[in-house]
Amino acid sequence: MPTAARFLLPSAIGVLLFLVPFEVDGTKNVLLGIIANWINANAGEFMRVFCAFVFIVAGLLTPLFTWGPEALRRRLPGTTEIFATGPFSAAMRMAGAVFCGLTFWSVGPEWIIGADTGGMSYFTIAAVIFCIIGVGAMFMPLLTDYGLLEMIGTLLRRPFRKIFNLPGRSTIDALASWVGASSIAVLVTARQYRGGYYTAREASVIATNFSVVSVPFVFLTAQVAGIPQLGGTLYIAMVFIGVCCALITPRLPPLNKMQDDYYAPVGRQVHEEVESGMTTWQWARHEALARARTGPGPAELLRSGATTVVDLFFTMMPVAMTIEFIALALYHHTGILHVITMPLVPLLQLLALPDAAAAAPGLIVGFLDQFVPALIAASITSPVTSFVLAGLSVTQLIFMAETGILIYRSSIPLPIRYLAAVFALRTVIALPILVAVAHWAANG
Repeated sequence: MPTAARFLLPSAIGVLLFLVPFEVDGTKNVLLGIIANWINANAGEFMRVFCAFVFIVAGLLTPLFTWGPEALRRRLPGTTEIFATGPFSAAMRMAGAVFCGLTFWSVGPEWIIGADTGGMSYFTIAAVIFCIIGVGAMFMPLLTDYGLLEMIGTLLRRPFRKIFNLPGRSTIDALASWVGASSIAVLVTARQYRGGYYTAREASVIATNFSVVSVPFVFLTAQVAGIPQLGGTLYIAMVFIGVCCALITPRLPPLNKMQDDYYAPVGRQVHEEVESGMTTWQWARHEALARARTGPGPAELLRSGATTVVDLFFTMMPVAMTIEFIALALYHHTGILHVITMPLVPLLQLLALPDAAAAAPGLIVGFLDQFVPALIAASITSPVTSFVLAGLSVTQLIFMAETGILIYRSSIPLPIRYLAAVFALRTVIALPILVAVAHWAANG
């Protein structure tokens, strides 16, 4: 295949899958999301069985390959790489197998097997994420490995360096999440870091600031929160807050302490600076075609995608959904979140936020799970407070039940304490803006 075709065909398919929105049944979504939703809608009982299979198998094989016979680990190195892990992940996977199994067979107390706890985390939400990540990870190389990022990065290098001090290719991360899903943007960022196209600082900034939630999700959040009439206002507020956070948080600890070092095993591979004697367009084309020549063939593409999917399904998902389950169980069946957030109530009252005591848990629980703040908003009668909580749900970005655990499991050197610090910074920046917009919208 000619080099130009190796660039154009896969890149065009990647753009079509990840970046071009289509309208289906009155709702806009990218083709990737449409395919994922179709799979989930038509899988029926199979999806429920599949979810249970993944979580239970992960919980059973993890202790076997983590603490089992050394001979077994040597004989099955590929399987060991997937299931052998540290104490925290092992505990979460095993707990997930128990909670998921009890929910699947409807055995146990309501706080475990209920539709708003075990059912929601291990089956309803898990099914959606399985489909999105499964399809996305399988075809993500079409977007990243055939020259599109090299071309975009070179063309947009100057504005992005000047405004955000980031490579031009980071625009793809923002677009992939803006019209698709934030988890896909994190996967793109992690892949680019491992490939030597982002430094540790750049990957950290992009993963925590550019992995925004999709446009359809913003309007879905407004609907869940009981304020569908404010969906457009919520979206505008999210965009403004996202830009503010992208400008401010990289200049503060911990992100400003990250090193501009490339992933050691590969070193620097990015070349967005235009060579002398060439125009920007000529260099963009040169870099795109050079990357396309080394792009994987069809068999390698499918094999690499399948390997990534299996890894994410059995390693990331059990931990993420158990965190989701814990967040939902704490919110629905205990008062601990209200106790922890009591010191925040005077602050919310100072901001003239109605139902401050009921809203306080929504400020911090988003670190565990993105959906809970919107669920809290749905139980509050004040549209002002509901708007603020819905806004936090779509602007805090770092939630351990999905994007947080993806970042933590990647090669990007962002420990959980750094993720928590960035989450806190984003909350501090977003809260007063959301309160001001909410009061304005309510009075208007």
